[in-house]
Amino acid sequence: MQGDDAGSNYWRAAGRGAAGAAVALAAIAGLLLDTGAGDALELAGGALVGAALLLVAAAVANLLLRGIARAPASSLALCFGAAAAVATLYAVEPEPMLRVLAYPAGWEWPFAWPDPLGLVSLLLLVLAAAALAGLAALLRRGGLAALAGRRGSLLAVGTVLVTAGAAAVVVTLAADGHDPWPVDFRSLAGPAVPSAAMPANPSAPGPYEVEYLAYGAGPNPRRPVFGNDRSLESRTVDATDLLPEWKDIKQAMRERYWGFGLDAAPLNGQVWAPRGAGPFPLFLVVHGNHTMEEYSDPGYAYLGELLASRGYVTVSVDENFVNGTWSGDFRGREMPLRAWLLLEHLKLWRDWNATAGHPFAGRIDMARIALGGHSRGGEAISIAHAFNRLPHYPDDATVTFDYGFDIRALVSIAQIDRRYRRELELANVNFLALHGSYDGDVYSYHGLRQMNRITLDAGSRAFKAGVYIHGANHGQFNTVWGREDTGPPDAWRLNLAPLIAGEDQRRIAQVYISAFLDATLREDPAYRPLFRDPRAGAAWLPDLVYVPQFQDSSFVPVARFDEDLDVRTASMAGAAIEASGFSVWREEELRHRDELPQGTSALVLGWTGGAQAEPVYSISLPDNLVVDTDALFALAVSASTERPVKGGDEDGDSDDEDQARSPAFVVELEDANGNRASVRSEHHAALAPPLRVRQLKNEAATEDEYKSDWEPVLQNFEVPVAEFRGVDLAALRYLRLRFDRGSPGVVLIDDIGFRTSTGESSGDST
Repeated sequence: MQGDDAGSNYWRAAGRGAAGAAVALAAIAGLLLDTGAGDALELAGGALVGAALLLVAAAVANLLLRGIARAPASSLALCFGAAAAVATLYAVEPEPMLRVLAYPAGWEWPFAWPDPLGLVSLLLLVLAAAALAGLAALLRRGGLAALAGRRGSLLAVGTVLVTAGAAAVVVTLAADGHDPWPVDFRSLAGPAVPSAAMPANPSAPGPYEVEYLAYGAGPNPRRPVFGNDRSLESRTVDATDLLPEWKDIKQAMRERYWGFGLDAAPLNGQVWAPRGAGPFPLFLVVHGNHTMEEYSDPGYAYLGELLASRGYVTVSVDENFVNGTWSGDFRGREMPLRAWLLLEHLKLWRDWNATAGHPFAGRIDMARIALGGHSRGGEAISIAHAFNRLPHYPDDATVTFDYGFDIRALVSIAQIDRRYRRELELANVNFLALHGSYDGDVYSYHGLRQMNRITLDAGSRAFKAGVYIHGANHGQFNTVWGREDTGPPDAWRLNLAPLIAGEDQRRIAQVYISAFLDATLREDPAYRPLFRDPRAGAAWLPDLVYVPQFQDSSFVPVARFDEDLDVRTASMAGAAIEASGFSVWREEELRHRDELPQGTSALVLGWTGGAQAEPVYSISLPDNLVVDTDALFALAVSASTERPVKGGDEDGDSDDEDQARSPAFVVELEDANGNRASVRSEHHAALAPPLRVRQLKNEAATEDEYKSDWEPVLQNFEVPVAEFRGVDLAALRYLRLRFDRGSPGVVLIDDIGFRTSTGESSGDST
């Protein structure tokens, strides 16, 4: 009898422990909501909601248990069997299930093990709390003697096992994770890049003294920096037509929090300006969709202070009031508003610049404007550039536009793409994209998608460039956002071990953005080599892995691989293609890890090595092609993880480390007289291997959520044609790429052609 009492006591205490754990987890969830009500109220509110849900669930469970006690065993078995069948159909859907049954050769287990850091983790924590509470009650009631019996022993063993599992979960959540694919590679290694002509470090402070101020309008009760403490009075704007979704609970909760509505949206900004008469170029940078209660605009002070010291008026624009919050996210429908607000800020600065007696009167060079954006802000700047030339808002033509600013450059930081429902084609604007391989929010390099939708007319002198930074994440470009690219509890699943230091990530941003503004707004060509090859900035950049992309208006394509379905045709009139010695030869549209198209097609070549004939890809060139002696031969290239053997794994991926090597090849030119000259790729570039990443600590969850452990990011490769000694550049007839037959490999290649080293087009010749 005593044992029965002890067992009953155990289960009563276990129930209380489980209930307490559930309420505690609900309280933590409330604390993480960031409603703006304060930590104490959020914690208490979460606990109350958890307790209410617990009582309702307990009442429902009690009714079910009473019903089950009266039901025949056969009926219960049928009910549970039916529930399991419905769950199975829900998990795998009827169509694939029938397909599996119809084709036995394709049978496979349709379930993956659950992510132990998800629901299973929470269940383990609740079970551990229940087991420990029950064991404590058992020991208090019967002492150690209560463990002597069979029931007590089983309860003790079960408690130890469940508690050990919960402890393992906690340890895993607390740890940073690990890097399963460390890259023994330095992008700044390899042959030296001449740097005698390079100017000073673009991330070093410049000669100007910096003044800081903030402007705003309206009460701004949440942000005194834009309210009572502001330095300049701006104005409010009526933005209701740009976001009809500002309504219902989203409107009520936001207006209660901020103290203003969209009909009186304030133009708020933090400014870092060089002291002096100017006029100075203007750079506006805007944040993305972080939680609105954790203000994002202060996170670019490191950029503002640097750029102002180097002669740029820099504004961090506040658009926090349209960001996500506990009461809802506009899910991209606010993208036109984000862009429109930037243009309204530019209009404000145009008015100030033209207003006599204003502190910024005549100090702004309105002919030299750049926009920068992070995450959703990165897409917003492209939308703003497109809206800038329009007379009407394309989604509601009753809204008129009157802008026409000289926006010369766009800086995209870890941007999203196509949150706005329109696909934007831009022309003749300088563009820079920065993205990290370990971006846990925008995990695909979407800056490439926008880059591929920018056309550069010959003679425009514009260029577009990108830098894929291995180990960089989404948030560390902003000092407020930090290392965790999602909010807790999801953030506890992230694999943080491979991340580079936040200071290094921001220094990279400083180097590239400062150099880009000098190269575009000031038209200084001295920094252009940095965008073609990171080794040009070896003295300034952290010694990490960079994958650069580059193209300018002087580029003359020989083969772009998106002309037609015939793999033998080229882009240049009169050119033709042949290939031999390859086990893989095709052209295909490149896709990101999220399976969205990159907006370009590429050549895929694979060879098995060994006794196979030397793999050679050959392009016969037209007779009228003339290549200048100062031109550069260029292409974009990446190794692939695909197997070069036909009939391999369905997904084509390989775990063979040989498949993850850096690409290596020989470029050969031949003239009409049969003279040949060649260069080896490794003598002219430090090409990166495929950069594989694991975003989450759990491998199975990563594969399920992120589709692939890498995505094709092609790297700019170039060689001065002067290096091909002994051939007549006025009479070139063949361009060949030769690959090492000794080992297998697969490469992706795009945009084979020539460009001038100055970035200026030279007519019909290259």
